[in-house]
Amino acid sequence: MRTSSIRSAVAFLTILPVAGRDGAPGDRLGRAVFPAVGILLGLVAWIALWLGSLLAGPLFGAVAALATLALLTGGLHLDGFADCADGLLALGSRERRLEIMRDPRLGAFGVIALVLLLLADAAVLQRLGVRAALPALVAAGALSRLSILVVLVTLPYVRPEGLGKLAAGRGGRELALGALLAGPVLLPDWRHGLLGAAGAAAAGAGVAWLAHRRVGGATGDVYGAVSETAQLAVLLAFVVPL
Repeated sequence: MRTSSIRSAVAFLTILPVAGRDGAPGDRLGRAVFPAVGILLGLVAWIALWLGSLLAGPLFGAVAALATLALLTGGLHLDGFADCADGLLALGSRERRLEIMRDPRLGAFGVIALVLLLLADAAVLQRLGVRAALPALVAAGALSRLSILVVLVTLPYVRPEGLGKLAAGRGGRELALGALLAGPVLLPDWRHGLLGAAGAAAAGAGVAWLAHRRVGGATGDVYGAVSETAQLAVLLAFVVPL
């Protein structure tokens, strides 16, 4: 794996100034290592949760973890989730829905969906506590970014331009490598990990199906929505008593 591909993946998924987002020729923005970037984000989020819990209790720790993720990603995934709620749930033509998703202003669906998502994330992280949150956040980071990779490979990109167009397209080899990178995160708590993987697959497939049905494929916002819903599904899996 080329260093340029790793830098491209970090630059695509975060706001860290490690490289331009054009990537090396043919590496499709380093998408094969998306799960590895997710693992790093999960670890940093857990550190924020641990410190926040020490300072002001588990709820503050959960908020600190979510705030850290939002800062590191520039809120792009959250913004995509909210835009998808506005556009994919709207009435009208395919073109109208795409126009709504491009609009930087949030509508009622977007605001409500975003608030509910963050409340759910915070509630689950508070319930998990510091110790159980470590494998949960790492698994959620890896599997949610693997879900983005799956959608990049399987769902056509519908806009004529955009950063996502550079990353979308076939890539069985990259998908296999991404799955191999994500696999080890399931080992520390393999039962919850497998349940989380199933949940991430279901959540990602649900968003992808809705996007394909409503606009004919994926956009950058769809990738963000896939990541956020898959992340919540994985976190929820870790609170299930097994």
